Amino acid sequence: MLTTKVFQSGNSQALRIPKEVRTNREEFYIQRLGEGYVVFPVDDPWFPLRQTMGTFPQDFLEERDQPCCDDLPEREEL
Repeated sequence: MLTTKVFQSGNSQALRIPKEVRTNREEFYIQRLGEGYVVFPVDDPWFPLRQTMGTFPQDFLEERDQPCCDDLPEREEL
């Protein structure tokens, strides 16, 4: 895994993009997840999902404890 540095650029913080992961794209979405960040191309917002599809093991969620929909409490009508 690569590391990078955060630096001040005017009134903003910026991340240096290492040469090994250089991009020609000019705009990205950024999402904070706790103390981490996820960035993905603005013109391809489904990129993170497509990258993870097929990476789960065959038995992923094969056994899970989810209540039957008949056991859910009644919801208040709008």
